[in-house]
Amino acid sequence: MIKKLALINDLCSVGRCSLSIQIPVVTALQLSACPIPTAVLSNHTAFPHVSSTGLGAVMEERLETLSENDIHFDGILIGYLGDCTDLRALDAYLEAEKLRNPALRIFLDPAMADHGRLYRGMTEEHIEAMRALCRKADLICPNLTEAAFLADFDYAGLKETLDRCTSAATRGMVMHALLSELHHLTEGQIVVTGVEAYPETAEDRATTPEALINVVSEADGDLRFVGHARSGDARPGTGDLFSAIVASLCLRGEELENATRRAADFVALCIRHSEEEKVPIVYGVQFEDVLGAL
Repeated sequence: MIKKLALINDLCSVGRCSLSIQIPVVTALQLSACPIPTAVLSNHTAFPHVSSTGLGAVMEERLETLSENDIHFDGILIGYLGDCTDLRALDAYLEAEKLRNPALRIFLDPAMADHGRLYRGMTEEHIEAMRALCRKADLICPNLTEAAFLADFDYAGLKETLDRCTSAATRGMVMHALLSELHHLTEGQIVVTGVEAYPETAEDRATTPEALINVVSEADGDLRFVGHARSGDARPGTGDLFSAIVASLCLRGEELENATRRAADFVALCIRHSEEEKVPIVYGVQFEDVLGAL
């Protein structure tokens, strides 16, 4: 039987992010995608105007109904919470599901910030909520900003230090300090995504194209870099795309490092393709016609 992956995330009509990008990707990877929306938006928050309806008030009822119908999942991927910051219902649900099925995999993409800033509408309350969820997760996939906020690191100082690193060894020392703090929040695995890095041989660091590194850390603290050349400008929805691929592949039994590499390769392909097709950045990545590459 095909495994079921619950997707707790928001739904945007336009912008290729959250559930609108995760559902087709999870399906393409031969899992049953089971959306549990946290909010419904006209478009994501990078657009100038947004109309949004939070669904936090009905989250408890939806989770209870799933349980009453004896509907259970093999994995749960949690993303953007919207107004679902009162985690008592979700926390109780996760505990009950994990007790019922110890093999249940809980994945957390703490979607709340990027480029040193919280997303519009996000507050310190969301950071605390994500910290609480980290304690339940078997794998968390924050970007560098989210990792800094979760670990209570100064993002600007962290980013400046990483940008000055001239070797994988020095970069590893910096990331080890960050990951050590994150491992105080979770007993699970960690992937910090999209860490910008210059090639070690770069002479002109102001103009040399960056590489992007995903830093994989196992529960025992072992750290590995999965990197590739940067393929274009950052776009909305790539974190949702990445986490959906990693969660799906891990649920299918792939090792985390290989799942991370496959996800990073596909995200890079989608960014290149979007630039070739001249897709405006705010519309995210054009992934629909390259899903076969998964």
